Amino acid sequence: MEFLETVLIILLIFVGLRILIKYLGPLLLKFIMKRFAKKMQDKFNQSQQPQEETNSSQKTRFKSKTSTKKSKNQKVGEYIDYEEID
Repeated sequence: MEFLETVLIILLIFVGLRILIKYLGPLLLKFIMKRFAKKMQDKFNQSQQPQEETNSSQKTRFKSKTSTKKSKNQKVGEYIDYEEID
């Protein structure tokens, strides 16, 4: 008899969770999507502000790309020409 009670409790919990997910799932998803849309809107509005304000408050330093390039005269390896053998 205890086994049947345990199985019945597990089934009731399972059915209850399915009902909750069925009705509360869309509401939760809608809430999450609204938060995501608000964050994206805030980021978009922030990027649309005039550049003069952001340039004066933020200083960006750029590294020159010439220092990271390898010189063309540097020998990397030996060139081997392969030919087909018939």
